[in-house]
Amino acid sequence: MNFGESFCLIGVGDVLQTIASDPAGYGLPQGWQLRAASSVAALSASASELLEGLDPAATTLFVAVDHNALNHARLELYGAARLRGLRMATLVHARAIVAPDARVADNVWIGAGTLIGRAASISSDVLIHPGTRIDAGAKIGMHSWIGPGASVGTDTEIGAHSVIGADQRLRAGLHIGRHCVIDGTDTPSEHLASGSFIAPHFARPARMIGAGYSFEKRR
Repeated sequence: MNFGESFCLIGVGDVLQTIASDPAGYGLPQGWQLRAASSVAALSASASELLEGLDPAATTLFVAVDHNALNHARLELYGAARLRGLRMATLVHARAIVAPDARVADNVWIGAGTLIGRAASISSDVLIHPGTRIDAGAKIGMHSWIGPGASVGTDTEIGAHSVIGADQRLRAGLHIGRHCVIDGTDTPSEHLASGSFIAPHFARPARMIGAGYSFEKRR
C-alpha cells in the first residue's frame, strides 16, 4: 500500500514485535517509526502521548495490540487515532495470499503464510496470525483476533470482538456471535450466541450474561 510521507507502528505485545522484526516482509517504508507502550494496562493513560505529533495529513499508522478483543484494550489506541483523523494502514505479509475480490478493511494485520479466500470480508482492526486460513465468503467482525494456524470455513461469520484460538477449526456456515471466545478442544458444530465461551477451564460452553456468567448447554 501507499504509506504516504511517513509510517508509524504503535502498540504493545507480540504482534508489534513480529511486525517490527520483519519490516521488509510487510513492505514498511524507509524511516518508519516505532512507538511502543510500556504495557496494555498503560494504554488508556498513554494514548495521547503515543499519538502526539503525528500529522494526519502525512502519517499512516498501524495499531498493534495483542488479542485483547474482549476487553477493548486495542480500542484505546485505534479509537483515539481515528478520532484524530489519522489514516490507518493494513499490513499484509509478502508470503500471505489474499484473493483479489476479498474485502480487507483498515488496521488489519495478515501474517505470513495466511490464505484469505475469494469474497471473504475482514472488518477493521482485525489481527490474523500466521498460517491462518479464511475460506471463501467468510466474514470476520471488527476488532477480532484469529490465532495462528486457525481456519474459518466457507461462509462462516464471526461477530465483532471475538477471539478464535490457535489451531481452531471452524466448519463452513457457522454463525459466531459478538464477544465470543473459541479456544478449546470442543470446537463448535452449531451456531454460537453472542457472549459464548469455549475454553479448557469451562466444563461446557458458557455464556456471558450481564456482569456474570451462565453455564448452559449449547442449543
